[in-house]
Amino acid sequence: MIENKNRIQIFDIAKGISIILMTISRYDFTEIYPTLLSFQNIVMVFKMPSFIFISGYLMSSRLNFRTFLYNKIDGLLKPLISFAFSLTLLYIILYIAASNTVTLNGCLNYIINLARAFYHGSFDMINVSFWFIGGLFLGQISLKGFLVIFKSKKPLNYIFLTIFFIVLFILSSINIKFYWTEYIPIFFTYLLLGYTFKILFARYLKGTNFFYGNKMIIFPLLYAVTVIVFTKLNIEINLNIAGLHFNYHYLLLLSVVGVFSLLYVCRYIEKIPIVRSLLIYCSRASFFILAYHIFIKDVFAIMFDLENYNPLLHTILFFLNIMLCCTIYMFLKKVTVIRIFFYPIKTIELSEIEIKIVNVIYINKYIPKEFLLNKNMT
Repeated sequence: MIENKNRIQIFDIAKGISIILMTISRYDFTEIYPTLLSFQNIVMVFKMPSFIFISGYLMSSRLNFRTFLYNKIDGLLKPLISFAFSLTLLYIILYIAASNTVTLNGCLNYIINLARAFYHGSFDMINVSFWFIGGLFLGQISLKGFLVIFKSKKPLNYIFLTIFFIVLFILSSINIKFYWTEYIPIFFTYLLLGYTFKILFARYLKGTNFFYGNKMIIFPLLYAVTVIVFTKLNIEINLNIAGLHFNYHYLLLLSVVGVFSLLYVCRYIEKIPIVRSLLIYCSRASFFILAYHIFIKDVFAIMFDLENYNPLLHTILFFLNIMLCCTIYMFLKKVTVIRIFFYPIKTIELSEIEIKIVNVIYINKYIPKEFLLNKNMT
């Protein structure tokens, strides 16, 4: 078992795999290759749930709600908004570079789309992957709120919990498509499951040692058998959180089994240093991969043929895309001032000018205060 500070690395490896699997489905050439399409259908059940479940498992219970909210705004919402503005600029540049005829209206359309995204509460016209970051943000805030209410010893906590679950039921039933609220029930469910398993494992199953026990082999075997049986019986297993194609019984159970199956496989990937390091880095750059892989794919679509059979080219372009996203993550972190809008403050060693910027009253409202104090002391 290899530990990385406070957590074992199979979690980061699994999150890296999850992100990579999410990006594959964005390519049109997946339909050209029957084997790849079948693989996609199998991993679809757990590729997104894995990232959410692990995020719940790793969620800290030490912070109070206010500090936790600041933390998530700084780590999720702030980068998402920065991604939206940067992608708008990048698409304007691509439009100017690739179009035969460039007009002012053509450039302004991208800016108008950005304004529409904020007005309508949907960023699909900028990047269809933003729903995942937004859903994760709202899901984690919802889980933290639930835990605060649940742990409260006040008599009214039962009433608040009842109201909380009624709201979740309403959101799940009517699917309000405004700022990712339709995803709150699903994200909350997987995050809560991950958090609950962490508590149960710590109390009854020796914590993370469970993931390295021989009994873990049960999960991939059970997953394989279930998928085969369901396929034979024509039971649909196409879980698609993005499209809200989900249920809270057999698909939920199957996806959780899939998550543990992936973690089992990660035990062996952890023993391969190069692959382990690459996947962990993909985990760290996960939101950059989600944010920029579609834009890079669009650039590739202009330069190369992505619709006809060419497995070597498509494989190279796919991994090149991931590499470019990770490169953006690595180099942007070195760009003074700009980086404070894309990365959590706690991950940056701030310069003097950056400290002055984050201490501006307006910005200070949205950045965890303990991070600012720590940076000012260094």
